[in-house]
Amino acid sequence: MPWLFHVSDPMGGAAGEAYANTLASPGMPPAHVLAREAIQNSVDAGNGNKVAVRFRSDALSGAKKATFVEAAGLADIAARFEELKLTGPNCLHTLDKPRSALPLLYVEDYNAVGLSGDAHDKDSNFYRLLLSLGDRSEVRTAQGSRGGSYGFGKSVYSSSSAIRTIFAYTRFKNTDGTESTRVFGCGYFVSHDFKKSSYSGRAWLGSKPREDNLGRVVVDPLENATADALAKKLGFTIRKNGEVGTSILIVDAAVDTETVIRGVEEWWWPRLEDGKLDVEIQDPDGTVHYPKPKKNEALRPFIEAFEIAKGRAAPKKDVQKHAPFNREDGVAMGTCGLVVVPVAKDGTTLVVPGNRLNSVALIREPQMVVAYHVVSQALPAVVGVYLAPEEKTVEAILRKSEPPAHDRWDPDSTNLRDDTGKNQRTVKSILNRIQRVLRLFQGEASPPVQAKEKRLNQLERALGSWFRPRGAGSRDVESYPSPLHLEFIKAAYAEATDDGKLRLKSTFAIRLDNSSDVDTVDLRLKVNCPVMEDDNEEGEDLELSISVDGVKAKVDESDPLVYRFTLPKNVKAKFKVESAPYDPAWTVRLRPDFEREASL
Repeated sequence: MPWLFHVSDPMGGAAGEAYANTLASPGMPPAHVLAREAIQNSVDAGNGNKVAVRFRSDALSGAKKATFVEAAGLADIAARFEELKLTGPNCLHTLDKPRSALPLLYVEDYNAVGLSGDAHDKDSNFYRLLLSLGDRSEVRTAQGSRGGSYGFGKSVYSSSSAIRTIFAYTRFKNTDGTESTRVFGCGYFVSHDFKKSSYSGRAWLGSKPREDNLGRVVVDPLENATADALAKKLGFTIRKNGEVGTSILIVDAAVDTETVIRGVEEWWWPRLEDGKLDVEIQDPDGTVHYPKPKKNEALRPFIEAFEIAKGRAAPKKDVQKHAPFNREDGVAMGTCGLVVVPVAKDGTTLVVPGNRLNSVALIREPQMVVAYHVVSQALPAVVGVYLAPEEKTVEAILRKSEPPAHDRWDPDSTNLRDDTGKNQRTVKSILNRIQRVLRLFQGEASPPVQAKEKRLNQLERALGSWFRPRGAGSRDVESYPSPLHLEFIKAAYAEATDDGKLRLKSTFAIRLDNSSDVDTVDLRLKVNCPVMEDDNEEGEDLELSISVDGVKAKVDESDPLVYRFTLPKNVKAKFKVESAPYDPAWTVRLRPDFEREASL
């Protein structure tokens, strides 16, 4: 059964490589991309029951390989080896070598609607997965189920093939309730010239080519008994009555199953943990593996945060937080769960790798982790989960904001453009709230300052220079501790106000050490309470109310947050600070700075 290579259209059109390269470099291992997108396609095509996905690998040699090579028509592709410019290593130069194993990977889903509809109708599942590129609109089958949205996600199959070749085998329900099967082969190559003709790079293997009523060349899929016969030769698991869904065969698979397992765990653990997805990975020797995200130490804090965000687990005081977002314009905005990252068993490292610290797993309806969104560099290290609301309005906006790789929410995406700008504002608002609530939690979870014992050592060393010996032989400033000490009597903490906001409070004292060579020192104190912005930069300062005890302090006329006073030995200058109310999603920082003055 020969392959038909598509002759280039005089009006242009996408080259075959466009179908394979869309998701080729999304910044993660190719096997992770496959795990993300293949399961996404299957979940989108679910028929209402729990979707099951199996990644089944095989490695053919000897007679089995020869049978497969003939059934798959690989000699037709090998004949254009030079023109197709495929990167190595690949199987085309070893097709006639029985001992060189040919790696295959089958991605099989069940309880999905399958590739139904007229094969050449642009709205059918078959057409959208195998014959179109970039159509991200939703589609519904005749039975009312949501069909696969596919879009660019199908390119993950061909990009996982070293020879850019796949086969699809599917079983689906017809409008009359009967079931049918289909097989179709697709190749997505570079555009090229071959034997004095130009080709787009797209190729198909199916029924004998025919012309439609407009004189265009058309290749139909093989159906029913003919389809099952070829499917068997190609190594597909033959689907029995009721086993609806789709199997994709990746020829000369360029991914390993171990990495696929890790990819399933890292990106699909929310749906797995909710019991809404079954996945298994089978090695060529028949050994079956199952993803076990709870046994992945690096994922456990995220899973804890997920349970908290869901409301299924009560947060533990000081180390966990449940943070539902307020509605905006009457629309729900989602919920965060946050967890302080624990230390690993060795006692020296954190269980979460560095690139995931202070990140929030972004999750919407399909329950795939869209991204581990890093929002802070501060301590303590925290991770979290953001769950988008179930309301379709926000879900649709977030989906539109995603690029083809579905790997982030981009508030600047052109897909979000509307007359009011509401779509972009919604995405920005969600990302800003995630950042603020995580930073606020970091402030709440920070270890308390030891009252009456905590000293700001770096500041004390700097102040020590004021009192160091003068003249020849004086030693470096850091050799002399400062006789001035800053002590927090009450570490900074947030107190709720009656109107649902927060107010920061703290009490600290400054004293002159009894061992000081001087009896008094004149000081200038300034107290700031900035709101923390992106990249841990300080933003605007909150207004503060400050009361002083122990010394007579003079407020600077030009700056009400600057105090000047004389500090004697054996006296503590106490400052009680209270901020103006602020948004509970903000992170704020109390920063007292003082310096010596010659005189008041």
